[in-house]
Amino acid sequence: MRGRPGLLAASLALGLSGCGAPPAETRFLNFDPESTPREALVSGWSGFESGGPGDTFVWAQGRKAAVEVQARKAGGRLVRFRCWPFRWEGAPPQTLSLAVNGSRVETLGLSGEARVYSVATPTEAWRPGKNVVTFEFAYAEAPKDRVPGQADARTLAAAFDWMEILPHP
Repeated sequence: MRGRPGLLAASLALGLSGCGAPPAETRFLNFDPESTPREALVSGWSGFESGGPGDTFVWAQGRKAAVEVQARKAGGRLVRFRCWPFRWEGAPPQTLSLAVNGSRVETLGLSGEARVYSVATPTEAWRPGKNVVTFEFAYAEAPKDRVPGQADARTLAAAFDWMEILPHP
């Protein structure tokens, strides 16, 4: 880089400042505007909702919802989340199939109330950088069609309180 000390200094400064460093790994989403960038909710999600002070959640709208997360490297991970299905009297059991980057990992039966679920995902499912975790449901229904007196026309599958992604051997 002879004769171009300014270019060398700029390149060195950019390198030392972390430009080009891998993005921070996604570890926790509280499904609120403070911890969850709206663009991470790729498709199939409601807006952020509140059940009271400090209590936030999002609905999976429709039979499929996807969230984008970051990984520094490939490797198995434990995906934990707290959710509950949209229910009404006589509702069939709700199921949730979890996939990472299009690879289906596991199908779970959801209980009728809020509960924490854990899914161990294999190393092969993950790649460095952007990854998409997809939730697919047996059904999504509009409250107005299932619950007398309800006006909500959105098709709801399940509500999610938070999601955590932990390294897993």
